[in-house]
Amino acid sequence: MNRIKKLFITFGATLLFAYIGVCGYFYLIQNSIIFRPSQLNENEPYRYEFSFEERWFEPEDGVRIHAIHAFTDSAKGLAIYFHGNRGSNRTNPAKIELFLNNGYDVLYPDYREYGKSTGQLWNEEDLVGDMKFVFNEMKKEYEEGNIVLMGYSLGTGVAAQVAAANDPGMLIMWTPYYSMVDMKDAQFAFLPDFLVRFPLRTDLALQKIEEPVYIFYAGEDQVLPIERSLRLTEFLKEGDEYFVLENQGHGWIYGNQELIREMNEILSVN
Repeated sequence: MNRIKKLFITFGATLLFAYIGVCGYFYLIQNSIIFRPSQLNENEPYRYEFSFEERWFEPEDGVRIHAIHAFTDSAKGLAIYFHGNRGSNRTNPAKIELFLNNGYDVLYPDYREYGKSTGQLWNEEDLVGDMKFVFNEMKKEYEEGNIVLMGYSLGTGVAAQVAAANDPGMLIMWTPYYSMVDMKDAQFAFLPDFLVRFPLRTDLALQKIEEPVYIFYAGEDQVLPIERSLRLTEFLKEGDEYFVLENQGHGWIYGNQELIREMNEILSVN
């Protein structure tokens, strides 16, 4: 009997150590799961045809956030575009031109480790804190109520957090997710939530936002299935809107004609 008990104890201890090892591994490799940055040499040129300049922001020592600041004549405000988990601000100009054509200047910042930005991403404060700093700096140049926060994919969670902490004119999200905790639960439900270093709780942020919110879902999204993220609509208030773009996948959403029509309508009233 004692021998069987010892075997159970040994087996249980082995499982416990294995579980702790899996937890530790997940905790350390999150960046490689979430982020797919493209890095650029600081002297690398941009060839956008619209008027723009390169900007630098320094939220803390050793960290420099690089951004493209695009301009239109007689701008009625600024759109800050928080991009997805791939690439950099050397991107398809159509994303920026959509806002320029509606009378908004555009700021397109890169997160740490992306493009020409420096610094390392370790937790949510590194990601969201930097973008809050950028927002506060741009408030010195534009009226806060004339700033549109725009997030795509990974950037939707960032945009929502920045909006919840400030008073922008509106929040627009393309292909959002409920939260990074929820995404973890969808694939690794056996792992505890506290391991998630980038929780990005959009579900909680939406409940704090008083300004208009507009959400665009891709009906055929294979990256962030809308079955889970549609639950965000529970937190929309009167006047907020959401759209489901039929037959649209996760990528190239900015070229969707329905999205362009609706975006033109949304941006025209402000």
